[in-house]
Amino acid sequence: MIKVAAAIIEKDGRFLLCRRGPGGNCPFLWEFPGGKIEEGESSFDAVTREIKEELCADIVPQKVFCEYKYSYPEKEIYFYFIKAKLLSEKITPTFHVETKWLLPDELEDLEYCPADLSTVRMLKGV
Repeated sequence: MIKVAAAIIEKDGRFLLCRRGPGGNCPFLWEFPGGKIEEGESSFDAVTREIKEELCADIVPQKVFCEYKYSYPEKEIYFYFIKAKLLSEKITPTFHVETKWLLPDELEDLEYCPADLSTVRMLKGV
């Protein structure tokens, strides 16, 4: 099973969401940034590395907000959604084509990768 760590980054009451580009899984859908946990890596180490790679930004992981298994038709993924504090003033996406900061009541306005929907609903309090 693939393990993935994704960051829930909140700033001034808004959450950071990222839009995937063409190709790969979930093209042009929105997600919380992050990626695969490598062999020997903790979920906190992985999410820190992934945010550095994907957003050229530094974070401090604070706690696991939620974790669950999601089954896509071709694979199963175990997700760790980790609340993290953004240390960088600026983010520069290297993987995603767009980023947005959204208030909780704006979260469901986007079209998400299916695995992220449960976390979006939890953050919104639905």
